[in-house]
Amino acid sequence: MQKGVAQIFGALLIIWAVLPTGAQEASTFRMVAQGDLARAMEGRKTLTVDAGGGMILEISTGQGSWQQNLAIRADGSRIQELEGGRFIAFARLESGAATYWVVSEFSGGPHCCGRYYFFSRTEPGQPVAYLGLTEGHDGGPLPLEGAFISRQGRLFFKSLDNRFDYFHSSHAGCMLVNVPATFYLMTPTSLMIDNQPFKAVYLAEVKRVEGEIEQQAAGRQEKPRAILKPCFGSKFDQSVFADNLGQLLAERTILYLYAREDENAWQTLEAGVQQYYQTTQWLGELRREIQEKLAESPY
Repeated sequence: MQKGVAQIFGALLIIWAVLPTGAQEASTFRMVAQGDLARAMEGRKTLTVDAGGGMILEISTGQGSWQQNLAIRADGSRIQELEGGRFIAFARLESGAATYWVVSEFSGGPHCCGRYYFFSRTEPGQPVAYLGLTEGHDGGPLPLEGAFISRQGRLFFKSLDNRFDYFHSSHAGCMLVNVPATFYLMTPTSLMIDNQPFKAVYLAEVKRVEGEIEQQAAGRQEKPRAILKPCFGSKFDQSVFADNLGQLLAERTILYLYAREDENAWQTLEAGVQQYYQTTQWLGELRREIQEKLAESPY
């Protein structure tokens, strides 16, 4: 087994380096290894990878052509079994006394889903624990290198929030796919969404969206009657955005809410609807629906 593991390990892209960080804050972590599981699995039915630090990844082909199984072994014991689409990459990080492993997966299927699984060892000699996984976002997983961020002396992982896909639009026409970015706080014993340290990120996106709103408004020939228009019927949930400007107003609102500027969120939405549409029809319903979607899971 050791020989096979060594051969596969050599086929992976392995990086031993300190991860670059911004000039404003020193890194609280370093990425010590990463590997391309998808490439190493090509042409194989099984794959065994030594991810370092006592962690072994065992990938096998599942029942479907796209499905794979991933067994996680640590310190000689199987600690987790995962069924997924295809497992794409892994990374190992060190932060203080703790070690983290992250495995990315692409579930496959239309418009879905990049996800990330997290494991940790609190300190040398302690057992490896499964911390959980992220919510899925549209498309394949993002590269792991560059997804980890030091902020306020803590370690975060950047993913994408896709809860507004199909929001009064088809997937192809939706401007809210994977909007906005979402940040997971990583600790040696937990994984949780904590976007509040990234207020400046969301407000910078607000400025970008406001520029797009101005461009859309400048190119208009006339004002639609309302921000939404009937599609499959006359009910609110059967309506779609009358134009892209309406989607941009919704995006700005969502970004303000993630920045915890609720008053600005609703005031600018109301002002925008009053300015760019003939009536404020559906404004109250749209606000309630945004609030309901945000209540579905932490943000």
